[in-house]
Amino acid sequence: MTTKHFFIKTFGCQMNKNDSLIIADLLSTSGYRQVNDPEIADIFIVNTCTVRDHAENRALSYISSLKKWHNDQRILIIAGCMAARLSSELTKKIPYVDLIIGPDSYRKLSSYLNTIFQKQTRIIDVVSTEETYCGIHPGISGITAYVSIMRGCSNFCSYCIVPYVRGRARSRPADDIIKEVKNLVNTGVKEITLLGQNVNEYSYQDWNFSQLLNRIARETEIFNLRFLTSHPKDLGLQTIEVVKNNKNICPWFHLPLQSGSNRILKMMNRQYTREYYQNLIQLIRKEIPDATISTDIIVGFPTETEDEYNETIELVKTIKFDDAYMYRYSPRPKTRAARYKNLPESVIKKRLQNLIDIQNRIIREKSEKMLGKKYEVLIEGLARNGSRGKTKGNKYVIVNESMMPGDICEVEIIKIVGHTPIGRIKKQNE
Repeated sequence: MTTKHFFIKTFGCQMNKNDSLIIADLLSTSGYRQVNDPEIADIFIVNTCTVRDHAENRALSYISSLKKWHNDQRILIIAGCMAARLSSELTKKIPYVDLIIGPDSYRKLSSYLNTIFQKQTRIIDVVSTEETYCGIHPGISGITAYVSIMRGCSNFCSYCIVPYVRGRARSRPADDIIKEVKNLVNTGVKEITLLGQNVNEYSYQDWNFSQLLNRIARETEIFNLRFLTSHPKDLGLQTIEVVKNNKNICPWFHLPLQSGSNRILKMMNRQYTREYYQNLIQLIRKEIPDATISTDIIVGFPTETEDEYNETIELVKTIKFDDAYMYRYSPRPKTRAARYKNLPESVIKKRLQNLIDIQNRIIREKSEKMLGKKYEVLIEGLARNGSRGKTKGNKYVIVNESMMPGDICEVEIIKIVGHTPIGRIKKQNE
């Protein structure tokens, strides 16, 4: 049989990007070949996201453009979270799709493809299972990689659709995760980020997240180890101390705040208060003074008043996050918040822009404080005027020389351009 070729287009988060690697590994193992040009592909896989309206609309628009690509000899697959959420609607909106498959059914891909090629039929499989893709270790050709330690989420935040399309939280065996990390290190990977909707919920047999994190740091030779995302209610002193006591775990914490109002946090079902969150940040900075902290914030949640929005602004100014991902509220079907009345779009846009402006000023201030200081930087690739790398604190830096990906160097920050620190590499004799 002639080798079939497949192309993958990925939308969404790092979890989706990791899922695309799993898909590629499964198909390659089954004899299919991945290509970078969709025009020579027999199979086109669009791995979709549904966390916000914008992500869905981008994917739908892209899929609509594939009608000319599709024919009787080619297979179009819609995969991922949007596929799980909109399976019935997609068959009507996009009648030329051949396979609609959810994020926990990828092991069946090869079998489904054989059936479709032979019988010219359509298949839908979006049923959520207990799948963790144990035993699948995608190969990476690069310096950085992501390793999924768990799938799904059991928190049911009132605005979030993840539990409905990815199922409840379930964890991979610790030994399987260790094996994957070691395999990646052996291929030259120097930085790994452990992934999960809430990594702090990791629980497999006798292993919790802090124990797993400590074990990876000590049993593998990974240079940089990171993790995301952490839920504030579950991040405790034990994990903070593991980060503090292992030099290869980067002192960077991504802790979604979402809102600075206790009433809104309760409506969101976040299960913590602003006071608890502030105390957690203080604990991290007490134990690890050079820790960097980033966050997620949702603006314009239903019924959010101007005073409650200002509570968020006040907290942002007080904490001074090193980075923040800021979003307008996007109602998602099936979630509890979808039943609430939305704020006027003009109000949401104004609040979001104000928050972005404030946070950008904080980032600029943080960057300027790096001037004259020295940082260990892992080079990831070339930049316009040298090379681009990242500090342990997850801050991108441009250095003044062309370096090889994977090089590790000491960099002194000499100026700031925009928000980006520019540095020169310190020589050994300096």
